[in-house]
Amino acid sequence: MPKPTMNTQDAVSANFAECFVTRNGTRYSMLMAKDFEGKATINTQEVPRLGAVVIGHKAQTAVLAFSMTIYKCTEIFDDVVEEFINTGVMPTFTIQTSNEDPATSVGRTTKIYNDCVLDGDVLLSMFNAEGEFVEQAIEGFCDSFSRPEKYTNPSYM
Repeated sequence: MPKPTMNTQDAVSANFAECFVTRNGTRYSMLMAKDFEGKATINTQEVPRLGAVVIGHKAQTAVLAFSMTIYKCTEIFDDVVEEFINTGVMPTFTIQTSNEDPATSVGRTTKIYNDCVLDGDVLLSMFNAEGEFVEQAIEGFCDSFSRPEKYTNPSYM
């Protein structure tokens, strides 16, 4: 009997995705997004133990962060910056991403990042004589995430 292997069609293609940003009740399709990453960083602390030569580790906190690059053909993030400057209150927003590669057997996954806040630089304007595309990197943090749709594990797992 042959040894099971991964079905190469199950390598999910990242371009079969969609992204939405919801701010003040308005949902925007982020078709201008080039890339997106949502990450959880787990922070641990060392746990020295009597009688053990190996130092243990215990998870203490998690940081949820996102980054995306967009072609700057929207000013919704400029609006967030302007509102923060004018009011002193950083507006929050929600990001929803989904991926569903029709060639795979794993189906669809959706993540919703809640109470997102900007962090770092927001490109307000730029130009150059070479005529390059105007791109903007957006980074920030979120307070929670949910997974209303999850990939199905392939049958060969």
